Amino acid sequence: MIKHPRAKGNAVQLKLIKELEADGWLVAKVEQHGKFIKVKDMYGLFDLLAIHRNGDVRFIQVTCSRPHKHGLYEVFSKTYAKTYIGVYQYVWIKYKGWKVFQYVNGIRCLEE
Repeated sequence: MIKHPRAKGNAVQLKLIKELEADGWLVAKVEQHGKFIKVKDMYGLFDLLAIHRNGDVRFIQVTCSRPHKHGLYEVFSKTYAKTYIGVYQYVWIKYKGWKVFQYVNGIRCLEE
């Protein structure tokens, strides 16, 4: 049984990393932990960076049960997401699986 919230988050991140790597993605965990670290996520938004052999790049936020507010991801995607650069939020919902939000040109899309 996982007791600490960070341990739960790490287990969910590891699950996603394994799934992405099985699909051919090279995944880097960019989230930082520490007493003196003020910004824990990359750009304050993302936990993982994934690169595929075909040239696609994904900035990924991983959460449990419910998504983070979508506004910042929509703004980031409008500014930086291009043809091969995607902004994603993966939400692990217990007993159901992943709920995936993709942000394209400032618009939130739900992937099934």
